[in-house]
Amino acid sequence: MRTHYPRFSHVLRLVLPTLLLAHFVVWPIVGFLSLYAGIIAAECTLLWFVALYIRRHRLIAEDLLLFNATSAATLLLTIPVTICCSLVIAELDLYQAYLLGQIDLSMPLSFQKNLLEIHIVRGLAELPKGLITLVLVPVFCEEPLFRGLIFTSLCAHYGPRWALGGSALLFATSHFNPWQMIPLFFFGLFLGALVYWTHSIYPAMLAHAVNNSTSIIGINLRTYLGMEGLGPSQHLPMPLVLLSGLLLLGGLLLLSRQAAIMPLLTKREFAPPH
Repeated sequence: MRTHYPRFSHVLRLVLPTLLLAHFVVWPIVGFLSLYAGIIAAECTLLWFVALYIRRHRLIAEDLLLFNATSAATLLLTIPVTICCSLVIAELDLYQAYLLGQIDLSMPLSFQKNLLEIHIVRGLAELPKGLITLVLVPVFCEEPLFRGLIFTSLCAHYGPRWALGGSALLFATSHFNPWQMIPLFFFGLFLGALVYWTHSIYPAMLAHAVNNSTSIIGINLRTYLGMEGLGPSQHLPMPLVLLSGLLLLGGLLLLSRQAAIMPLLTKREFAPPH
């Protein structure tokens, strides 16, 4: 069964066409009718690919996607650590934007406008739609692909370093947003580390949900109340950034020492028959 876990070259051949289909075919066609529906349809295309691959190769979804139990303490600790990570990555995003601006490669205003429109909640009636589209759907569609199929396959064939780097790179690339490539890559590393330490996809799913929720809250606080903080357009005070960084490092250290309940298939343990 595990011999069907794809190698990196196979991952690229499988995943890249799926990402192109989702982003440049499904999203524009369905998004022409509704922006939210376009996002959901594109994300579900990724989940459909994962389900199809599992069914075609008769894999065990629980093993490939790491649906392993994890402790409540680990999940609770994941929340504040992710908030600190979000603040640090937001700062990194601002520095990257500044550097790109110095060489006239700033994010186009139309792209910025689209990002803001997606995240701004225009009344309580839109809140459930926004949360479903921007929080739940990405969590349940992206994580099984990047921290499930891709991470597990790369970890089995090449070890955890390749799994962390490869899954993070594909995660960042999948957004087709070169103006935020570096922050997305580091967030992908963070999510992959959670999976590697806990041997479970659930902490990464929770962290993804917390990060996206933090982004929505921050943008709407800034839009309606002029409050900076969770999703800043300006740099946070340096003491707060340093504190967030220190808390992030401390939280990661604690998470790395949490005892995993289930084992994780690694390169050493993966010996497919010839």
